[in-house]
Amino acid sequence: MDTMQLKLFLSLSKTLNFTKTANEFYVTQPTVSNYIKVLENSIGVTLLKRDSHSVSLTEEGKEFVVYATQILSLEAEAENRLKNISEGRRGYIRIATLSSSADLFSLCLEEFVQKFPGVQVNVDMIEGAEMIAALEQCSYDIYFAHEHMVSASGSIDYCVTSTRQMDLVIHRKHAHVVNMDDWSTLAQFPFVSALETGFSLAGQIRRICRNRGISPDVINYYNRADTILLAVNAGIGISILPPQLLAFYNWPNVAAFPIEGSDAVVSSVVAWNRNSGNPEVERFLGLTHLSELRKRR
Repeated sequence: MDTMQLKLFLSLSKTLNFTKTANEFYVTQPTVSNYIKVLENSIGVTLLKRDSHSVSLTEEGKEFVVYATQILSLEAEAENRLKNISEGRRGYIRIATLSSSADLFSLCLEEFVQKFPGVQVNVDMIEGAEMIAALEQCSYDIYFAHEHMVSASGSIDYCVTSTRQMDLVIHRKHAHVVNMDDWSTLAQFPFVSALETGFSLAGQIRRICRNRGISPDVINYYNRADTILLAVNAGIGISILPPQLLAFYNWPNVAAFPIEGSDAVVSSVVAWNRNSGNPEVERFLGLTHLSELRKRR
């Protein structure tokens, strides 16, 4: 198989239309058909069901979408890495950050690239369950995350960068109604929250509300904390979020109220894979913004 076959197949998995895929790649429809037939023959399975009226993925085709995506992603990553090496950037570091940790991360990134311009820095902004999985699998060198996401075991070490109280966030037009000493004033508003599965923020939101005598009426769930903030800004609902997120995005329609109590504490951390063997990790952890924090551990 070759990369063009995979690209055409992935396009077809979305368009389910040979003509649309052909137009996307500026080739003819028979050319697309030929590429797909060769791909199917090379792996020995039928990936697409075709008739005169429709195109659909077979069960094998649905499974192969994941692998084709990974293969093309790995190829692009390899090409990019080799290009960077050829241009003198031999060092390499992979970093994952939460959107709510982006303020500290951006300061560290600026300092790092100024001190070590010959190092290639790959950054992914991920949230919730994806960050927890990345930490468990040691998928990155450095992580800007929350303390509750870091497993007590494994090869990840960390230090706390800040401890703050969570904020109640609400559209500004409703801010006058809020009484932080009487949460019954919030019962009239729908909530927007993180996904229940694998995202501990959702559990913390429920716990904070329960401890203050209300049961949140959650009308929408989102897979990213920054999307929750966007929903609050649009007036879809209210929520509870880390204050760092508000400072970074600064949506104009969002009013924030700090929540007192130990159940509303959120600790941000920088974490690292202590077994990575990557010399750039120690360089990164030695940055001005992080070295003092590590000394206080």
